[in-house]
Amino acid sequence: MSCSKWVPTAAGRVSARLATTAAIVALAGGMAMAATPSDHGHTVGTLDRIDTKEHRLVLGTDAAEGDSLGQGAPIDIYYDGTTTISGSSAKAATDLKVGDRLMVKTTEARNRISAKSVQWLPDTTPGQGWGRYVHGTISEMVDRTQVFMVAQAGTNIRYRIGHDQGTKVLALDGSPMTFAQLKTGDDVDIAYRLVNNVRTATKVVVVSSSGGG
Repeated sequence: MSCSKWVPTAAGRVSARLATTAAIVALAGGMAMAATPSDHGHTVGTLDRIDTKEHRLVLGTDAAEGDSLGQGAPIDIYYDGTTTISGSSAKAATDLKVGDRLMVKTTEARNRISAKSVQWLPDTTPGQGWGRYVHGTISEMVDRTQVFMVAQAGTNIRYRIGHDQGTKVLALDGSPMTFAQLKTGDDVDIAYRLVNNVRTATKVVVVSSSGGG
């Protein structure tokens, strides 16, 4: 009894390759469709513009240029009906105002950043110009000279920030704190003014405490 061996033809090989390619494309498409947004942490900046048509917040970040702070490149953050707004009288993204200082918790998928929540920060100061905020981590407290060092978020450049009797320290919800409660490692957002060429904090908001509080 003889047994014949099947030898694929050129047409058969092309068909097989096409079938394999189609399967890979379908699998990749399925994976893309199933892709879930990844947590992107939080971004702090000043609201530059609201695009209600595109459901987009344009957030100006803080830039570092040598020894001076200024306005960084804007970030487009998209919001929808699931985005929560807290920390002020605003109940919807459209209630926010240009110049508001915001912390936005975000996710990212396919290079699009979306807002999970928007927190209005109590260091928002009417008329506060670009370059008069700094967000970062307290790296050192220098009590004897009434200054503290802040490593700017995103750059790790350390800035010397002064404080005086007019400096207010606030929790994220706006409740008052004392300066003595600040600790190395705290994530803070600071509005400041220049006093004798020294950046002096008018408000310090504890975004998150190194002690977990």
